[in-house]
Amino acid sequence: MKNYREGLNWDEVRRNAISVGNKGTCRLSRWMVRAYQHRLFRPVVRYLIERCEGGSMHSSTLRTILKERDGVEVGLYSYGPILRPGVLPEGTRIGRYCSFAPGINIFRRNHPKDRPSLHPFFYDQRTGVFPHDIIDNNRDNPLIIGNDVWLGSGATILPGCRKIGNGAIVAASAVVTKDVPDFAIVAGNPAKLLAYRFDEETIAALSQSAWWSKSLGELAPWIEKFSGPLELREFRRFPLS
Repeated sequence: MKNYREGLNWDEVRRNAISVGNKGTCRLSRWMVRAYQHRLFRPVVRYLIERCEGGSMHSSTLRTILKERDGVEVGLYSYGPILRPGVLPEGTRIGRYCSFAPGINIFRRNHPKDRPSLHPFFYDQRTGVFPHDIIDNNRDNPLIIGNDVWLGSGATILPGCRKIGNGAIVAASAVVTKDVPDFAIVAGNPAKLLAYRFDEETIAALSQSAWWSKSLGELAPWIEKFSGPLELREFRRFPLS
């Protein structure tokens, strides 16, 4: 297999990581948050996020908008459709460095199967019958997704899953009905555990390091190690904690 890392100028790569990691907030951030409340200004805000804050992956302004407008928290460098306002249910919390493919679906409540009817006329405020919801709403069953998680294309997370752990992989088209452990790989309908990405010792070392709490710029000195297969002995030498 070709080694694509050969011949790289690692000093240049590290400088690039520092430069990219410094993106995130511009002086117009407060104005953009207020302006986004008005539909007319939203295209302008999105343009400024792309030009001034390096795009949605880096933008602290977009994360403020998601928190204030939708009640959703998304960590730094996480990317994908989850960064579009209105996509995630209220109360969702997502860590840093997460990767989300197109077509994901996240649901936080079910139709009540123990009642005479499944129809929302009989429990959902939005139908205009009841003054408030009479089943749990999204906030009552929030989904927590850890750091460095990968959700494949078309993955569906159902209300029975309340947590997806750090470093987990959810395969494309998987239907997740229960919690996913740290560094687990799950697939299928319903999703089942296929394997863990690493052995217990390596998982413990990665968890203890909490490397995802660092910015890309802070990780720049070790970018060469992060770009290749994990070597536990070398990883333990990183002064990350």
